[in-house]
Amino acid sequence: MSARQLARLGLVFLALVLLWGAAALTRRAGGPTASHDSLTLPPVARNAVDTVTLVKGNDTTVLARIDSSRWTANGHPAAMSAVGELLDALADTTRSSDLVAEQRSTQASLGVDSAGGTHVRARGHGRTLLEVIAGNRAGDFSGGYLRLPNQNRTWEVQGRLVEALTRTPDAWREHRIAAVADDSVSTIEVNRGARRYTLRREGKGWTLAPGGAADSTAVTQLLEAYRTIEATGFATPLQADSARFAPPDRRARLLRKDGTPIITLLFDSTAAGDWVKADTGRTIYRMDEYSVDRLTPADSTLRKQKPAPVRVIPDQPAGH
Repeated sequence: MSARQLARLGLVFLALVLLWGAAALTRRAGGPTASHDSLTLPPVARNAVDTVTLVKGNDTTVLARIDSSRWTANGHPAAMSAVGELLDALADTTRSSDLVAEQRSTQASLGVDSAGGTHVRARGHGRTLLEVIAGNRAGDFSGGYLRLPNQNRTWEVQGRLVEALTRTPDAWREHRIAAVADDSVSTIEVNRGARRYTLRREGKGWTLAPGGAADSTAVTQLLEAYRTIEATGFATPLQADSARFAPPDRRARLLRKDGTPIITLLFDSTAAGDWVKADTGRTIYRMDEYSVDRLTPADSTLRKQKPAPVRVIPDQPAGH
């Protein structure tokens, strides 16, 4: 073998060593890898993630960590239950995968094409921890479809990762408006248009003005409605511009025993839906009509009903 051939073999060997080293570094860095029959996604520790960006069509959601217990979704308070489920799914080491398609023509039907899929990038400490395209849920809802951005192969991945990655933008936001403890409330003021009434705690009971004594069961149901106040959604910028709260269609104000406010809610009813906001907040929430009525019931439903008079039927003379 000539010196030139030996030199060429040496160069080939060096190239192979470099390729092997690059592959080893990729595996060590935790990047996703795919063999012919399995997809290996690196487990991502909960405390390693700083941001998760999810892009689907024209919708972009950026989840960002504030601290160990608070995240934002596009700058709004995030629903921590949803964020927690996502972090759990990213850290899952038990999920398995199966190759279900290799052709680009199948991507749209599985929801992992560029137009219909959710492009996900999780980052932490200045580097990308995971990047995938999430698609539809599997038929039995035991998992869903994923592919790597630079590959045509699609995988069915078991577990809740795909479910967690494909929430709508509004689903990532905190839907809870407020939570009020029953025993903190001393006064409830409600305006329904021009009609107004006030409930006041008096000892172990409540009085209604105007109206006198209040029905204790009805008041208990009203307080239950305020224990957890949740919205069904959020106003779009256009809907927020059209909402009018000055004056509001309805208004509810809860006060403590010392007269300080606990919460004041303003309501506006439009053809597009029922909207509510706290008087000190900017977020406009969507709420269903049933919930609005629970929070601002008609005063007639709160009055203590007088017992119906007992009608006495006189005895009939014998023989009749």
